[in-house]
This record gives sequence, structure tokens and C-alpha cells, in this order.
Amino acid sequence: MLKELPQCAIAHFACHGAADQADPTRSHLLLHDYATAPLTITSLGSVRLEHAQLAYLSACRTAFHGSGALLDEAVHLASAFQLAGFPQVIGTLWEIDDPIAVTVADAFYTHLRTRPDNPTLDTARAAHALHHAIRALRHERPNLPSLWTAYLHAGA
Repeated sequence: MLKELPQCAIAHFACHGAADQADPTRSHLLLHDYATAPLTITSLGSVRLEHAQLAYLSACRTAFHGSGALLDEAVHLASAFQLAGFPQVIGTLWEIDDPIAVTVADAFYTHLRTRPDNPTLDTARAAHALHHAIRALRHERPNLPSLWTAYLHAGA
């Protein structure tokens, strides 16, 4: 997976994520080869991403920073993707519901389009797109904030 990232402007990961509280640099996405070649924070350090624009981490705890002794640290998968070169990153603070994740992603990408009839995505609209996706979900399920408050945008 790491060798393909430099060619990607947009990387969307729909998988499970694992936050390692003892050693946050070992936090990783559970891709098909995670047992032999995990996509960890450490492995992202060697990747050079010149064309990167947006990483959407639709996985659990991709922006979870740990607890206890590391409470003031910002070492998590979302920050690692940003430091690797993705200026816009969507992450999650805790476990997310799979069907809700699909709903959020669909609304997010709909709002990234420059016009409804144009399939072109404008990654500079990432914060705006996530805001609208979450507001729509919040409107549908106002009494279940755990479903829509996990998502965050990091970037400028």
C-alpha cells in the first residue's frame, strides 16, 4: 500500500483502525496485509507525497491520541497522514458505525463536488464538506451524538 500512496491525490481507507496506546507509532490501519506489512505511523514517515491532497480515514480511532502518560501528545494516524504530506485529513476519535460511515462518506464526497452535475472534486472544500455531512446526520439523529461527533477534519 505504501508504494501506491505517492501517486494518489486522494486516499480513502474504509477499514478498521487500531490505536496502540503503549506505543502510538505502532497504531495502524488493518488493511489486507496488516499482519505482515502494517500501515503504521512509523511506516508513513518514509513516504514522500508530492501529489497528496486528501486522506479520508474511515476507520475507528484514527485521530485517537491515547490516554494516561500520552494524553498531551498528538500522535495518531490522522496527524501522521498530515505530516506525510496530505494537507487535508478526515479522521475519527472513536469507534464508528459502518452504515453511518458510508452515509457520512457519501455526503462528504457529494459536498466536495464543485457542482451537482460535475464529478470534479475540490479537496480544498474538505472541511466544508465534512461540516455539511455531519450536520445532515445530526439533523437525522439528534439524540445519538456518538454517531456523528466522532468525525474530524485536520488541515487548512
